[in-house]
Amino acid sequence: MKKIGFIVEMKDCPDSASLRSWAELARQQGIDGLELLFNTKVGVRFDAALIREALAGTGVEVCACGLWWLNTIDPDPAVRAKNRETMHAFLDMAHEIGCKIAFFNCGEYRPGDTDENIRQLRGELQHYKEYAGAYGITIANYLGHGGNFINSRDILRRALEEIPELNLKLDPVGIIRNMKDDPIEIIKLFGNRLVHFHVKDILRYGSDGFEIEPAVGMGDLRWNAIFALLYHHGYEGYVVIEPHGPLFSVPENRWKHIMLSKRHIEQFMLR
Repeated sequence: MKKIGFIVEMKDCPDSASLRSWAELARQQGIDGLELLFNTKVGVRFDAALIREALAGTGVEVCACGLWWLNTIDPDPAVRAKNRETMHAFLDMAHEIGCKIAFFNCGEYRPGDTDENIRQLRGELQHYKEYAGAYGITIANYLGHGGNFINSRDILRRALEEIPELNLKLDPVGIIRNMKDDPIEIIKLFGNRLVHFHVKDILRYGSDGFEIEPAVGMGDLRWNAIFALLYHHGYEGYVVIEPHGPLFSVPENRWKHIMLSKRHIEQFMLR
């Protein structure tokens, strides 16, 4: 593992100047790439020209693009067709900006019906694998958030066994929160299907429900063990910093989380 990136929320970048400020931070700090995250709940704008303009001359690449809150296996045929249009536009943009990793949620066809959810996802992923593959883009899915049927270890195991096209985007805190599982165990078992990885941390203390999301290395997670498993599985992708929580997710504080987290994770990387 050699390359570090961080997430940029595209809802906070209405123009090329705002996106360029993040690219300049990456360049100044020796960070290789930006992950561009699009949130369908607030509307999406896939503007490849804006992105190319913002990154021109910085030497920073787009390491991944993520599409949040899109149910690609919606049971309504009209909604699913509309979502395919959105996905195609998303993948077209990724191709135009030279991005080679695109991820989105697994969605949910029928709550609680694992068999049918897997069947529906298998069909849709085959379509998107072919569409993205024509561009040389690898697709991946994230797990467990609302509207996402893969929310337990057993369902994840079944989905990976039955869907050869299913690649994973993981973050340890997401595994803790959304799958109620041990991220080290999940990475140990399924890290061979990992193609994109986020780093964020969590600190829980006491019996009163206290919880914060500090910079990586300041929380409860065992990053030495996590990186050991990434090496064990031969992971060679980006390690992407994800500022999160009420303190560090606001634009004016994100840079602090990025710089502090970078210092910690570099000890485990060959750069």
